[in-house]
Amino acid sequence: MSDEYYNHDREGSGFTGLILLLVFMLGGFVVARVHEPGKAVGSDMAQERLAKREKIDSASEAKMAGIDEALAKLADYKTGRDKLIELSIDKDGKYEPPKEVSEVNLADTELIANGKLLFQTKTCFTCHQVDPAIPAPAGLAIKAPAFVGDFWGKEREVHIGYQGPVQKVVRDEAYFIESVMKPMAKVAKGALAPMVLAPGLVNDDEVLALMAYVKSLSKTDD
Repeated sequence: MSDEYYNHDREGSGFTGLILLLVFMLGGFVVARVHEPGKAVGSDMAQERLAKREKIDSASEAKMAGIDEALAKLADYKTGRDKLIELSIDKDGKYEPPKEVSEVNLADTELIANGKLLFQTKTCFTCHQVDPAIPAPAGLAIKAPAFVGDFWGKEREVHIGYQGPVQKVVRDEAYFIESVMKPMAKVAKGALAPMVLAPGLVNDDEVLALMAYVKSLSKTDD
């Protein structure tokens, strides 16, 4: 064959190779453009999952810190609690009726407001839950009574003295006053530890204010 034929053949091969190269380049560009949005979406989803996980971990650490702090406070109460238990044992499990309750308007808004303030300043909230959505860490640890729902005027089981015989009582004014002033007289059944209240921590007027606030928390489910 002539040299002219071979020259035309080489030119055709070179042209074909150039076309193939352009096709491959165009295909790579299209694939890259299609893959890039998917990659961006995947990255955004991964970052969103990571942010949610960090939020959950942070909330868990905060809850655990609150429980640890509450348990540490309970450990500090141990000495005083043991002394109160000894006094309770001296009662020999004998029932002592509470004293008569003085007449007071427990629906007075100012009295309720004062009681709410005392409930915080006297750290009652660390053990006694008053909001269904907000647990009391120390209360969860020792199974302390919660002031949630319809509880006022209802019966409950208590131990007469620490770990004494069980008896039913009514959660009324007389029971509340005795529970604060003589916390070892009756201990709620199921509680892992009796309430520890230092002598003189609250006076008579403060007890009435606390009682007004706690009674106001008792509500029937609508």
